[in-house]
Amino acid sequence: MTTQSVAPARTEDAGNAMVVALLVLVILSSAAVAFVAVTKSEKQISGNTRIATEAFYTAEAGLTEGIYRMSYAKDTLNYIGPATPTAGWGKYIVMSNGASSQDPSAASTASDGMDNDNDGLIDEPGERYPETPSKQTGGNALQYPYVRVEYKTQGGQLVRYGDDDQNPSTPMRENFTYGDPVLKVSAAGTRGASKKVIEAEAVRFPLVNVNAAMWAGGPLSFNGNAFLLDGADHDAQAPFDTIAGAPPVQGILTEGPTSDATVTSQQADNVTGLGGDGSIAQSTFTYDFNALWSSLTAAADRSFTGATTFSSSSPTLGTMAKPLLTVVDGDLNIQGTWQGAGILMVNGNINMGGGAMYQGIVIATGDVRLAGGGPADVARILGSVIYQGSLINASAQGGASRVFWSSEAVTNALGMSKYTLAWWRER
Repeated sequence: MTTQSVAPARTEDAGNAMVVALLVLVILSSAAVAFVAVTKSEKQISGNTRIATEAFYTAEAGLTEGIYRMSYAKDTLNYIGPATPTAGWGKYIVMSNGASSQDPSAASTASDGMDNDNDGLIDEPGERYPETPSKQTGGNALQYPYVRVEYKTQGGQLVRYGDDDQNPSTPMRENFTYGDPVLKVSAAGTRGASKKVIEAEAVRFPLVNVNAAMWAGGPLSFNGNAFLLDGADHDAQAPFDTIAGAPPVQGILTEGPTSDATVTSQQADNVTGLGGDGSIAQSTFTYDFNALWSSLTAAADRSFTGATTFSSSSPTLGTMAKPLLTVVDGDLNIQGTWQGAGILMVNGNINMGGGAMYQGIVIATGDVRLAGGGPADVARILGSVIYQGSLINASAQGGASRVFWSSEAVTNALGMSKYTLAWWRER
C-alpha cells in the first residue's frame, strides 16, 4: 500500500500576513526616508540661520565702527567726520575700494542738491560719498562690504539734537539750531549667500547744557574794579580775542532775583554780554546738581576725594587737544599756574586764584571764589561757570580774575560725549 503526503492547504490568513509585512516594510522605509529628509532640511535651516546670524553680526560690527569713528574728533587716527558739520556730508567705510557700489542708495546723492563729497560742486555727474578704509584688519576681521555714515538733513538743513529752547528742564529734541548733528548709519553684512542691512540713527547727548558765562545759583558779590565777566564769544587760546560777529550770551544768569548779583555803577562795565554792560538776567530754568554729579562722576576721566589742591606743580588735567572730565568730591583750591581743560565738577566749593586757567566748563555744588593779583597773576576761565551756591559762603569774583564765554571751549568740552543709538532696524 502506497502512502502519499498531502501539502497543507493555503489559507487567507497567510496571504494577509504577507500583505501586512509588506505594508509595514513600506511604512518603515518611508519613515526612514522622511527622517533623513527632515534631518537634512533641519540641518540646512540651522545652517542658513547661522549664516544669517553671522551676516547680522557682521553688519552690527560695521555699525559700531561707524558710530565710534564719528564720536571722537580728537582721535585723529580714526575720526572720519568733517572739521565743521555740513549738511549733506557723508562717507563710506569699506573693506575694499569700490565696495560702496553695492549700496543701492549710492547714486542717490548725485541729485540731492548738496555737496556730498565736499569738493565745492553740487550734484556733479557721478557725485557720491567718498570712501575710507575700514579699521577692521587681520584674519579675524569681520568682512562687511560697506558702512554708510552721513548727517541727517531735512529740506537741505542739518538736523541737530539738543536743547533747542535753552531750558535744561525740558527734553532735548531734534532741531536746526542747537546740539550736534544727528547721525545716520547704514551698515551691510554678508556671509555666504546671506546679506543683512542695519539702518540706524545716533544722537549725542550733551553732558550739560550751557548758555551763559556764569550761572549763579546763590548770592554773588564783586570785589574791586579789575575783574571781568564777559558773555561775548572769545577765542579759547591767548590772547583770548573777542570773535567778531559771534552772538553773545548773558554775562550772568541768576537762579534767584538779579539782586543776587548786584554790581555798582562803577562795576557795570565789568559784567557785560547780551544786552551790553550789566548783563545780568534771572534764569528761566534750574539745574539738577545731584543728577549732574551722578552722571559726570560715572563718566569721569580723573576723580579726587576730599579737600584737594591744584598748584603750579600739579599735572595739567586736560588740554584743548585732549579735554578731560575731572570730578572732585570735596572742596577744591586752585592756585599758582595750574591749567586744565574739559569739564571740572566739584562737589563742594571752589577757590581759584593766582595765574591758574581752565578752558571749558566749571561746575560746583557749592560756591565759587575767583581772584587774581595783577596782569601777570590772573585767574582765568574760558568757557562757562555753573554753581549751586549756599548761604554759608557767598560766591565772589574779584581781583584781576577773568570769566570769558567761549563757545570754542564749551563745544570742545561737550565733544567728550559719544554718539548713542536713538533707534535701529534691520532692513
